Amino acid sequence: MASEITYAEVKFKNESNSSSTYSESAAAPKGKPTPHLSKPGRPSLLFTSLMALFLLLTISFLVAFILYYQKYSQLLEEKKVIKDLTHKELNCKKDITFLSCPQNKVCSCCPKDWKPFSSHCYFITIDPASYSKSEEKCSSMGAHLMVIHSQEEQDFITKILDPKFAYYIGLLDPGRRQWRWVDQTPYNENAKFWHSGEPNGNDEQCVIINHRNSGWGWNDVRCNVEQKSVCQMKKIYL
Repeated sequence: MASEITYAEVKFKNESNSSSTYSESAAAPKGKPTPHLSKPGRPSLLFTSLMALFLLLTISFLVAFILYYQKYSQLLEEKKVIKDLTHKELNCKKDITFLSCPQNKVCSCCPKDWKPFSSHCYFITIDPASYSKSEEKCSSMGAHLMVIHSQEEQDFITKILDPKFAYYIGLLDPGRRQWRWVDQTPYNENAKFWHSGEPNGNDEQCVIINHRNSGWGWNDVRCNVEQKSVCQMKKIYL
């Protein structure tokens, strides 16, 4: 019996040790966990959207700046052409209607032999030419063929024209009787001065101003017909 008791005790101890070992093994995971280093995540959707918006605004600003610079350079070039290319001699006078004109200073000028009216200067060519050649001649002087938008302009120019001749103005039909001015200003249906029965020819796409028994008016003609012309340019302000 003593032998069996001893075996039981030994067996009990072994089971106790085994149980203890198992408990320690089971308890091992309860130790302090090793910190897990997470990988850095992608930028948030809000941050990405803000960056895209900033980039878009930057591109828009650069495009606007480039366009503005090109326009400003073009205006400077046009002003230089007017002063240097056209005429070296100017006829100037004070313009009391020009609000920014300082006192005792010359403000508005027209080239010599040009006629001033309102904010423009006008020149009557001597040699007859086709419409395209007439426009080229005006362009070489920093001007374009005359544009008429009011009764006052019509009356002004007809007072200095010779009724024996006809003169090209800057009105033409590029097709389908859609009249357009050479300076791209709108054609005003309320300020047109056609002779009675005009315009009357689908193949007549250019316009002259001439005198008939009824007075001065517009007439459509073929563009290759050689006529005198009236050039127009903006006044030069000094």
